[in-house]
Amino acid sequence: MKTWLVLLGCLLAFASSAQSSRREVWQWKDANGVTHFSDYPAPGARRIILNGSPSSTTAASPASAAAAARSPAQPAATEVVYDRLEIWSPESGANFFEADSVVNIRIRAEPELGPTHRLLTYLDGKLLPGENALEHSLRNVDRGVHSVTSVIVSRDGRELIRSEPVVFHVRQPSLPNPRSQGPALRPPQPVPMPRPPAAPRGG
Repeated sequence: MKTWLVLLGCLLAFASSAQSSRREVWQWKDANGVTHFSDYPAPGARRIILNGSPSSTTAASPASAAAAARSPAQPAATEVVYDRLEIWSPESGANFFEADSVVNIRIRAEPELGPTHRLLTYLDGKLLPGENALEHSLRNVDRGVHSVTSVIVSRDGRELIRSEPVVFHVRQPSLPNPRSQGPALRPPQPVPMPRPPAAPRGG
């Protein structure tokens, strides 16, 4: 008889422990959007099964929420390393003979410009409009010697690569020598004819 009572007590304790380790909670929202939890179902409620004791579940929830909120660190983007930056047009030493002629500037970079980098081009030390432009058309450039340089900088303004400067000349159109035309030009002079020899005098 005592043995049966001991076995019955053990079975009840095991059932109670199993029930406490697996609990069902019902969750629903009311008309005001407030979330409610209860041990008993309500119309439209969603069942949530909790494993473990309430204390362990409560203690683990913030930790698991924090772990879920943390996302793996994204690898840093590899910065583009440039092999070459050059101004391939015009050629260095090129001449333009009219002040109103168009000077076309063409630039190339290898590899291509990175998404976070900036390409800046300067004419005689002054920044040209059109950031990241690979082509510029210069008009009404003053006569004289001019220099063009391009540079690629990072987002924080750090210089990554600089091109070799290209020098070109804008010259005044050459004019013919005024001494060779107009009133200064002398008409051709007649060539004097040789005089015939004199006839001999008679005796």
